[in-house]
Amino acid sequence: MSVRGGALAAVAAFLVAAPARAQITNSYGYDYEARYGKPVDVSITDLVFNPDSYRDRAVRTRGRLDLGASGSRNYQLQDSLSAAVRIFPLPEVAANFESEAPTMLGQDVQVTGVFQVADSSARIAGGSAPVGTIQFWGYVGPPEREGKGPLKALELSLQALVTGAGKRDGQTLRVVGQFRGRNLFGDLPVRSQSDSADWVIKDDLFAVWVTGRKPKGDGWELDPKLKRDTGKWIEVVGRPETRGGLTYLRAIRVSLTTAPSATAKAQPPPSPPEKPPVPPVVVFALPLDGDAEVPPDSRFRVQFSKDMDRASFEGRVLLRYVGPTRPGDRTFDAVTLSYDEGRRALTVDPGDVLRPGREVELLLLPGIADVEGLALVTRPGRSAGEAVDLLRYRVGL
Repeated sequence: MSVRGGALAAVAAFLVAAPARAQITNSYGYDYEARYGKPVDVSITDLVFNPDSYRDRAVRTRGRLDLGASGSRNYQLQDSLSAAVRIFPLPEVAANFESEAPTMLGQDVQVTGVFQVADSSARIAGGSAPVGTIQFWGYVGPPEREGKGPLKALELSLQALVTGAGKRDGQTLRVVGQFRGRNLFGDLPVRSQSDSADWVIKDDLFAVWVTGRKPKGDGWELDPKLKRDTGKWIEVVGRPETRGGLTYLRAIRVSLTTAPSATAKAQPPPSPPEKPPVPPVVVFALPLDGDAEVPPDSRFRVQFSKDMDRASFEGRVLLRYVGPTRPGDRTFDAVTLSYDEGRRALTVDPGDVLRPGREVELLLLPGIADVEGLALVTRPGRSAGEAVDLLRYRVGL
């Protein structure tokens, strides 16, 4: 018998004897896998003609969804060679499947479940191999048509989607995450993958399975098996479904994008507005400004609020006696200046003995500036006349 003819006979055999459904009580798909093993990918034709090889094993197969001979709510999958198996949803997916099945009839559907062999009365005519059924805990329907133009979708972070598991099921959402390949980094339980083509996106600590579409688009394609392709940011528009506390996002559209603002690389805060430049000012003097008993051999030290330009003192520091010139007064022609950068202090050495009982003025003239070029200003509340700043002393007797 030809493969096509045998497969048609297998479909006819469904009408004669439908196998009873086994009682399986585990709650989630990966619990079933713990019992029946990791699903193997197999064609419907292979199941029909080699059923004993897959008896009571977890399998994954796909085919065109059709109604069974018994009418509504009885479904079968048929491949291109007309081989077919009956399928039954297990309780946790039954409600969703029953509601979606009418819209998926005649389209390509994948199921993951346990394959069970029919009794001997349901053997294919002429032969050799019994038919069977798949009781499935996972299914993937045909990809939704993407359509043209923008898709209306609620923008949601992966954190909000995962922490609110189940609250958004069935809604059309737009989420963004980093491509993690086929769970290459163990972000999700190994046995939670419902389809060999599923892949993972993750943002911070939150990850979901993406199913229904490959990670590719116009001008780009990522390989779920290669770590070197991971790390790209992908926007997924799709509808979530929660199974076993995990989120599966059935994609309608995928595209490359940039990191969402919440997890984007932190940008430095904008620079604060520049403060107005602060000019230098005299902050301290020794002897103290106004001292009435300075020694005749005194040297004067003046400290500034900022680092000063050493060269700006040249020709702009004047020492003189107050009042009219008296007999014996000498000009301070031998004054020397030295500047200590660490202390921001200028030392003025008169180069002569000061005359006892006289008043002496130390004048800081216009043009003295700090290293930034800002000119020295008068101390608050002081008046210096022709000078910028002025310090006055009386020489002791």
